[in-house]
Amino acid sequence: MKHHNVIDPSLSRVRILRLEARALNVPIICMACETAPCIKVCPMNARVRQANGTVVTDTEVCIGCRACVYICPVGSPEANPFTGQTMTCDMCMADTDEPWCVTACRQEGALTMAKGERLTTSTVRERAGRIRAILPSR
Repeated sequence: MKHHNVIDPSLSRVRILRLEARALNVPIICMACETAPCIKVCPMNARVRQANGTVVTDTEVCIGCRACVYICPVGSPEANPFTGQTMTCDMCMADTDEPWCVTACRQEGALTMAKGERLTTSTVRERAGRIRAILPSR
């Protein structure tokens, strides 16, 4: 929302998976994997790690092939509905304090910022497995 100057959930870089049968909302956010497969699979080298550790798409070179979407263990990259290029949370890198969404949701307590060590591939896969276990079967 901050990056596009409009409130439009389809442009959010943090998606919410709603599991209504379980009354559960699961945020889907880039885990910035230690050996991020999305960086390796991108044919244009458009997926890059920033100084703050986040993995984002360089929109100057992204062709919208979505290879990063398909290989991501948590399904984090989301295609921008207007450009077709992928987006992931960059933790509002230009801001000094915290991501805009955390500040905006502070009163309701819907989002909080928890800092931790960079995730290893095995940790990401284990966490993705926990999410898959609660997803409705297809």
